[in-house]
Amino acid sequence: MDQNAEKGYTEYQKKMIKNFYENKDLRLIQRLGELVSDLYLETSEKKKESGWKRIKKMLLDLKVHPNEVEYLTKDKNLSVLSKKLAEMF
Repeated sequence: MDQNAEKGYTEYQKKMIKNFYENKDLRLIQRLGELVSDLYLETSEKKKESGWKRIKKMLLDLKVHPNEVEYLTKDKNLSVLSKKLAEMF
């Protein structure tokens, strides 16, 4: 028996769950863009460091090659990251 059927999901709910997981990459890219924007305005070094760690994790979740992730995050240059983000969209 289908796992969704066991839980009693309606057809609409099944469709919403499917769409949620199919659009994971788009949501991550959008969140990454928001995080980059926030880092442009951030003044606290502690929050900047935390933001860069989250950016690194998001890039890995998006299946960006680890060498490219290292290149994008090593200098903490937001303009380089912004260009990559523009390519992703």
